[in-house]
Amino acid sequence: MNTQTNYQLPIILQLHWLDQFQSYLQTDHRKVTHRQLSDKSIRLAVQHIRVFGLWHEAQFKDTFEPGTLTNYALHLYRKISLEQEKVKAATWNSRHWALGIFCTWLALPELMDGIEQKERGRASTKHRSLTDDEYHRLVRQTEKDTRDEVLEFHYHNRLRNRAAVAFMLHAGLRVEEVSFLATTNVKIWERSGEVLVRDGKGNKERSVRLNLIARNSIAPWLDMRTDSASLFSLTTRTLERIVKEIGQRIGIPDLTPHWLRYTAAKRLEQTGATIEEIRDFLGHESIETTRRYLRSSMEQMQAAVDRAM
Repeated sequence: MNTQTNYQLPIILQLHWLDQFQSYLQTDHRKVTHRQLSDKSIRLAVQHIRVFGLWHEAQFKDTFEPGTLTNYALHLYRKISLEQEKVKAATWNSRHWALGIFCTWLALPELMDGIEQKERGRASTKHRSLTDDEYHRLVRQTEKDTRDEVLEFHYHNRLRNRAAVAFMLHAGLRVEEVSFLATTNVKIWERSGEVLVRDGKGNKERSVRLNLIARNSIAPWLDMRTDSASLFSLTTRTLERIVKEIGQRIGIPDLTPHWLRYTAAKRLEQTGATIEEIRDFLGHESIETTRRYLRSSMEQMQAAVDRAM
């Protein structure tokens, strides 16, 4: 892969912040993601950010300071990369990966909002599944939220949010199905549990077993519900907002309920489940729909990009 760009620069890039970014990749990035990047991946990320910094200085005729980075500059960089440089999809997607890590390092993950991979408009983000690192961060964050010292109102909402995310992330429910759940649709016993989806797509009813993580996430909220009314009393729009807000706090600013459902399918596949079992788990009519859920994850895509170098 060619990551070099022939920019003619009147300004020399200051490298002290780049050294700090490289140090982060070698140490603290692992603490955040629980995954150690290979030396090759670190070199690739640093090279991408070096090239971006050089481009930024040439474009805006000013010394690049990471703290002044804007969402607009990232949008412009994407546009120029794809329309003027005409880089290949693999090259841009690799740049996108590095920029995402860079914005996380800056504690400004929201800067990546709307900065999409090549030919991946918002309508296609439903095919995105979480990497293992992202999955672990999400599960940890939703549990951590319920243990923070907050007002009772906030604690109540965080228990609710953790349970709602669990239904999508571990049981593969659609966001609409979560919003329609009644308290009586969920049963949790000492060593097992299940959720009955009565209002599935096409009015198709199905029962989904709940794993241990899902049960631990849902049980505290279920214990607070004393009647058979709506389990959450939330609209799909509100659920989408809740998921996005959690995503922003863990460095996945475009997180959607669809991503959680796709992740549930992908992780089930990794356990050796058949495509027929996954179809029934998701409540699909067509097995072809299920096949689209099992496309390569973003983590596998990045591994492929690294191998192509």
